Amino acid sequence: MRRVHAEAEWMAPEEVIHQVRLHYLESLNWLHDSMFGSWATQWSDASTYLHGAFLKRHQQALLTSRDSKLPSIVGVLRCDHTLEARHFSQQGGDCLIVDHQVGRRMATYNRDSQERLHTQDLGDGAVVYRMHYDAKSRRWKLEQFVQELPVGWGSTRRRLREIGSLPPAFGRDS
Repeated sequence: MRRVHAEAEWMAPEEVIHQVRLHYLESLNWLHDSMFGSWATQWSDASTYLHGAFLKRHQQALLTSRDSKLPSIVGVLRCDHTLEARHFSQQGGDCLIVDHQVGRRMATYNRDSQERLHTQDLGDGAVVYRMHYDAKSRRWKLEQFVQELPVGWGSTRRRLREIGSLPPAFGRDS
């Protein structure tokens, strides 16, 4: 690990950054490809690609869909990705990945029949995820969705600042 700039950001070597990007894209592809697979396979394979809060959220969604009497509807996001792996922890086991998504389109399917029901253009955007390195499986895993960045993010170079907790409520939120 090495420190970058005066803001004391930790950065990993280029080969680690490449691995983070590769494993992030593999995780997204698995999420998309597994949607039409069996419930049991989705459940058992999830821990290969997901960790922590993201794994728990995925498992809860699987349980909810299994127990629901409603038709199973799934959405598949397709877009081009430009990825930045940033803000590594000092030990190197966690980082943020900023996914600049171009040409985002959400295709909605009936999971049972695999019929496409609708496609919606979402425009360009950027999202941030926390990634965690699992030493046992020797791979980076999606750990947590952090946020979607505001429209226009990236039109000028901005610094991503991580904060430990949200400020207290103020204004109309109090």
